[in-house]
Amino acid sequence: MTQTRPIGWKRNDVTTWVEGHGDGLMTSTCHCDSMWFARTRPGVIKGFQAAYQEEELTAAFDRMSVNLPTAAGNEGVTKRLETTNHAHGRLNMQELHTHKNSFYDERNGAPFTDFYSIIPLWNMNQGTGATAVVPRSHKLVPEIQALRARHWETDERFGKYSREWWAHRKWIGPGKPNEDVSQYSELGLTPCVTNVRAGDMVIFDTALFHSGCAAADPTGATGHGTDHLLRAIYIMGMTPTRLKTPRELHARRLAYELDLPWYPDHNHEQITEQVFAEHTSQGGNVQSVRDFSKASKEIQQLIDPTFAAD
Repeated sequence: MTQTRPIGWKRNDVTTWVEGHGDGLMTSTCHCDSMWFARTRPGVIKGFQAAYQEEELTAAFDRMSVNLPTAAGNEGVTKRLETTNHAHGRLNMQELHTHKNSFYDERNGAPFTDFYSIIPLWNMNQGTGATAVVPRSHKLVPEIQALRARHWETDERFGKYSREWWAHRKWIGPGKPNEDVSQYSELGLTPCVTNVRAGDMVIFDTALFHSGCAAADPTGATGHGTDHLLRAIYIMGMTPTRLKTPRELHARRLAYELDLPWYPDHNHEQITEQVFAEHTSQGGNVQSVRDFSKASKEIQQLIDPTFAAD
């Protein structure tokens, strides 16, 4: 579970974002100063409090989505372009996905509404590439999944959603699977690409079907420029503190010290035990990179409010 980190990005050293893995989801940013700055903004916290109608919240250790222009010559960008099977700027219907059925559902024995948010650091739209969503799809998850499944032939010898199950699926529908808009349109839904201004936060139910949509102009020439990022967004989640066990709160402190991500839809019990097995304070052999006790009170409050209250 120990993370292999990319070099990290530095404002004054362009090689740090041209070299290495620099395209797509960046888990290396989950505990960077800028993300914790964003998480602790009063407006961000108030937004999640309004969504949940609860005051006491803990923050997920989420990540950024960063996309470079083709001018960067980044290997990750090149490979992404070579393997994409749809035109840039078009929605890939099969990549639209839902996080319905979080582990909190199982813990509570009842459905639980979980929320994500996205905050772009620069304006994002279809030209730059942006988050795509299907409005109202969070209320029709089973129906969408049923419509999607009808065009796929599966091999029932393999466990559902196993690697082998995915590998042996066969498309039997019309056209291409990434163009199967009917799974939404037949339910009166219309997928769309968001147009969000820099610094604005969009909160949505994690059951909502969503994905990243490729830039219509991957060179960046018509966006922020060829020597600039195509887009960069914070992906953040928060959940009510009441859902956390004391052991999980302790594990969150240790995960912060180990620089580990922890998403809202992780298996919380499993990652809790893995963190305890690794941290040196619990007999593990993975060295910490920071000390939770030295974090700001604002950060401590969002990781483990019971510690901050001591």
